[in-house]
Amino acid sequence: MTRSRANDSRRRADPTRSGANETRYGSDPARARAGTAWQVGAGQPGVLVALLNNLDGVFQRSVLQGAGEVAAAHGLSLEPVALGGLSVAKLRAVLDGALGTALDTTQGPRGVRGAKRARGAQGVQGALVLSSALGDGDLVKLAAAGLPVTLVSHHSAAPGQPTVMFDNHQGVKQLMQHVVSDCGRRRPVYIGGDASQLDGRERELAFRDELLRHDLRVPEGHMLVGGFTPDLARRALREFVAAGNDFDAVVAADYLMAIAAAESLGQAGVRVPEDVVVVGYGDGPEAEAAGVTTVAADVVELGRRAARQLVAQLSSERALGGRTLLSTHLVRRASSCRARAPSDLV
Repeated sequence: MTRSRANDSRRRADPTRSGANETRYGSDPARARAGTAWQVGAGQPGVLVALLNNLDGVFQRSVLQGAGEVAAAHGLSLEPVALGGLSVAKLRAVLDGALGTALDTTQGPRGVRGAKRARGAQGVQGALVLSSALGDGDLVKLAAAGLPVTLVSHHSAAPGQPTVMFDNHQGVKQLMQHVVSDCGRRRPVYIGGDASQLDGRERELAFRDELLRHDLRVPEGHMLVGGFTPDLARRALREFVAAGNDFDAVVAADYLMAIAAAESLGQAGVRVPEDVVVVGYGDGPEAEAAGVTTVAADVVELGRRAARQLVAQLSSERALGGRTLLSTHLVRRASSCRARAPSDLV
């Protein structure tokens, strides 16, 4: 397992900017949306394809930005393909157009031989797979076909498919150390992510581990479902507050849900951070603007590392495996508290 330091969020480009967008797949809105390409290194031999659920999220756009930079540096083009929300027929058509191979989405990749044949001139050289865009069955078949794959914030049972992701346990530990030790709060509420995604599962597990480490007895009702969706997080916390529950901190599985939580608390007349401190995983310009404390996790750098890992596989005769974990660090802002001075602990 490899661990490395992610860059400070202040050094990142705006994650909402995707570069030069180009639509390649005609007038069908679903296919055009799924085929929106970052167009780095257009016209150069070879394609890296990024398979993801959608192109809407800050996370997805930031990963593509970083991966695109690395692809361009190696004379490759990057083709994002959004798989979420498409019918089987449209999904097959989009994948055929982007990959240049025939994929049978009812039975998993049928065109694995085509993918191998295409890896010469203009064909697909390898694939980035974000979160849970493809299931284990499809990933195993891609591995069997010999198509290089790097997973981003995901894990598969398929051999030789390395994973690049953030150190979720480290990040949640930093948040909880700050909430409990610096801010003196012992009744936290957790707003969880999407349980179908590895990040969502690992961050909840890390939060539960931290409850044990700090000897905190938190009712199961303090574990709210946010699904990495700010509106869902806002609604869940609003209902929790309306029910009269007692709590003094909110720990969110991502920073956008933390921002929504702080806004919801303010609307309910709860003071942040005097009554309730709010912290969230990850960081971005939105968190800085809202004054929300986070652990910085550079998603653009995540995309760069994943693309470098994939490019390394292209020149390797053996499969690479294991995890590369990017480190996080705490960014204190107005939604929580300052670090305690030694005199405060006497």
